[in-house]
Amino acid sequence: MTRLTSPFALGILLAICSPLFAQFDTPEEMVAMGRDLFVHQWQPGDTLSPDGDGLGPLYNATSCVACHSQGGIGGSGSKDHNAQMLAIVPEPGELNKRTIKSFLNRLKTMHPEFVDTDGRYYTGILLHRYSTTPEYAEVHDKVTTPLEETIESRTRIRRMLNRRGISEISLLPIKLVINDHDMQYALAERNPPQLFGTHQIATMIDDAEIEAIARQQQQSNNGVSGRFTGRFGWRGQLEDLDMFVKGACAAEVGLQVQEMNQSKDPLKPDYKLQGVDLTARQADHLVAFVRSLPRPEQVMPEDPNERSYVNQGAVLFDAIGCAECHVRDVGQVEAVFSDFLLHNMGPEFEDPIPAKKVKATEVSAGMTMPGYYGSEPIRYTETFYTVEEQNHYKEYRTPPLWGVADSAPYLHDGRADSLRSAIEWHGGEAMASRMNFARLNEMEQLAILKFLESLKAPQSAEDVPSQVAGDEASQPGEEKISSIPGDTIEVVAARN
Repeated sequence: MTRLTSPFALGILLAICSPLFAQFDTPEEMVAMGRDLFVHQWQPGDTLSPDGDGLGPLYNATSCVACHSQGGIGGSGSKDHNAQMLAIVPEPGELNKRTIKSFLNRLKTMHPEFVDTDGRYYTGILLHRYSTTPEYAEVHDKVTTPLEETIESRTRIRRMLNRRGISEISLLPIKLVINDHDMQYALAERNPPQLFGTHQIATMIDDAEIEAIARQQQQSNNGVSGRFTGRFGWRGQLEDLDMFVKGACAAEVGLQVQEMNQSKDPLKPDYKLQGVDLTARQADHLVAFVRSLPRPEQVMPEDPNERSYVNQGAVLFDAIGCAECHVRDVGQVEAVFSDFLLHNMGPEFEDPIPAKKVKATEVSAGMTMPGYYGSEPIRYTETFYTVEEQNHYKEYRTPPLWGVADSAPYLHDGRADSLRSAIEWHGGEAMASRMNFARLNEMEQLAILKFLESLKAPQSAEDVPSQVAGDEASQPGEEKISSIPGDTIEVVAARN
């Protein structure tokens, strides 16, 4: 009896389980489906988001590849795709129990994500370039226009200059924008990083190996002293690669995932998405694709004289101190050229949003945009003007130099168009290396630049599809809109 019914029972079991087995994709299938999601041009109410609202309502691009295309799919992005952040310039000593309520209410009016449900505020929030809401399409330009110096603002700006030891307003390192009832706002930018080789960075380097570099730097004669917060993001704000990818979906394209909410629409502050735009399975596919991206590689010139330049440049790169932060090999990852530590880059790099104080990556359902970009919630009783905490406004994670030849513009905000310009912008802990570079003769400097130009994006990287548009605002049916409530901005504009 058993022998007769076994094949029949097995058939029933397979029939029942086959839909379940279909959910378990092979690694190759996951990468292929993730690649399709990466290059997909998202739309509001997209068919790939049956439980969500698709693109937006706030977004910086309609696809992942729009911001990650230089050197192939998964590369860095142009300055036009910088993420913009609106920040409140901290003014210590002005808040107390009597004024904090008004302060928080005004911040919340400016943008609901400035204040969390616990009554804490963020120093900066993501200022999206686009929205699916057509109203006040010109507002973004108003918000990002530099603040003009007036008699009314001179005293306030002078106070900022004195606090930073700067004499001339033109040298103020932060870009001041709107001023609302004596609350000064500034603009910060982040250039899209390349994603090549991120899986190796995530899995082939131990925290202990990075922390060992930090301890070694404490003995530096050049003032180099880094600290470890995380290995991803310009401020080292995230340690988990999966969350780094998923966070970008929610922050940059407005695709809500289970672990992170899309940005709130300040024009519709009560709107809340009930489902998700990307299912857990879709998010896993996207992460699998990013993890599959090949690592950058060094491509040596065929000409013997050019190869000699590159080899000499590599030696000089070490000799002038660049390798103290741009460490060639870390853990099992070769030729990555980074220590993954935060360094004080000097007053010219001051940012209105400080780097994280301690190494931590909080992963919880409903994580918000400020957390993804590194801004931490603070209470009005906290101050940020001890010497150490002032330095947090000038700290940036050492970017890996592999693939640097194909990842212009350079530095956290894309301010440098060339490798030479990037070197000459270095300050703070990197000042000694910058001065050593300046002392080299022209041929020696050229050798270092030739060496850096040999660090290419992976030759196997896939070309970007021709239909991917560079200008998001030029696409039909899309209008530019600020993520700031129109009524607030109109009042500010009229007063200014």
